[in-house]
Amino acid sequence: MKNNYYLSAIITLFISLTSCSSSDSNDANTPSDMVSSKTWKIESKMLSPTINYGGVEIDDIMILEPEETRNYSFEFKSDGTFVQRDAAGVSIFESTWSLNSDNTLLSFGEPIVYNYPVVGEMGFSTIDIISISSSKMVGTIESTFGEDDYELTITFI
Repeated sequence: MKNNYYLSAIITLFISLTSCSSSDSNDANTPSDMVSSKTWKIESKMLSPTINYGGVEIDDIMILEPEETRNYSFEFKSDGTFVQRDAAGVSIFESTWSLNSDNTLLSFGEPIVYNYPVVGEMGFSTIDIISISSSKMVGTIESTFGEDDYELTITFI
């Protein structure tokens, strides 16, 4: 009887370890899949070093954007197309997107351009990816204004 118990336990363990197919694994949640799984909004655009605007040190340049711009959404479709929408859901910019082979660089077919007071026009066609999950994406953009080099860290949620 004891042998039957051990044999049953071993068979049960073997079946439970081998019954999962490869489609059940987390491999289906690739960074590309996570990027295209939802519509994103920008939570913050942290600038380093900070800028002084009217005597105020600014580290998140979203404060310089109008409310409308802060409510833009970003859809990275699985077919490689990209759509930026205003708060009403109207498409305002379309392009293509892709991740490089090691998922460290997000590239756009055409640059996304913003116009900021003090900083001026800022456009980017790539984002260096720091992290990607199904709920948050963080990346950086290097920029120069005048003689100063800046790093902008964008957090999408």
